[in-house]
Amino acid sequence: MNTEMTTYQPGEVGMTFQPDLPFEEWKQIGERFGEATKRFSWALGDWLVYGGSKFRSRIPAELYEEAERMTGVDRQSLLALATVCRRIPIEKRLPDLSFEHHQAIASISNEEKRNRWLQFVAGVERVPTKKLLKLSISCHTDSPKIITKEEYDERNRKFGKDNYIPHLRGLISILRKTIPSMDEDEIEALKCDTRGLVDLLEAL
Repeated sequence: MNTEMTTYQPGEVGMTFQPDLPFEEWKQIGERFGEATKRFSWALGDWLVYGGSKFRSRIPAELYEEAERMTGVDRQSLLALATVCRRIPIEKRLPDLSFEHHQAIASISNEEKRNRWLQFVAGVERVPTKKLLKLSISCHTDSPKIITKEEYDERNRKFGKDNYIPHLRGLISILRKTIPSMDEDEIEALKCDTRGLVDLLEAL
């Protein structure tokens, strides 16, 4: 039996710490949280994909309702996690990239182009920020390329003002290309993602 006094104690609604917790131990706890957080999105997404393929007959339409109840994670987030894990299987994931980096690449509906971007990012000397990767994909979807600072600044000058027209045109163009290839879960995720816009327009 381990009788060693612990310097911290996790509980259901928080964590308590002893007043004399050493700095190094405090730091190690944070690092463990970081590792757990990195793995959580992948683990939950893979769990959903497995459940969707194996147990649809038992909980068909209510799969994500049941998952939301069990995990406490909202339906929209669950759908987003499952989409990334479905589009980028384990063997294609890059350990040096965050889940959010993979999420940016998973936004590409075409599998060949997704694979092209994964291979490209795997070979870059310096991993771009998540924001820069998203912008690069939107600018060069067909031919992977990380945009330069000049291109980034120019894009900000063009779209930094409160002008909805270019954004709306871009959204419509993307949806026309991607909706035909979406599966049921992805369409549900799209409906959740755009619900705010629909509600806003219906209220006019």
